[in-house]
Amino acid sequence: MSDEPHAGWRMVTELVTGIGVGFALGYGLDRLFGTMPWLIVLLTLLGFAAGVRVMLGTARELQRQSEAADGTQAGRPAGREGRDSGDGS
Repeated sequence: MSDEPHAGWRMVTELVTGIGVGFALGYGLDRLFGTMPWLIVLLTLLGFAAGVRVMLGTARELQRQSEAADGTQAGRPAGREGRDSGDGS
């Protein structure tokens, strides 16, 4: 859980890195092939998609760590064991 305060920055960094790498590759290839701006646009969008995918993977990883620390199982809400059924028995 000590990594939790930095989780937001980690995910933002992953997203921005994907966009930046896509842009840089697109710019370089556009200059090389003279296709300005098509590869910049295409590879920036692909970089965005890759960044979102990595970011979602990080979110899932953090969710699993949080659930393991809380002692809950995936798909099962915490705190339901001790409640009565409400039927008055």
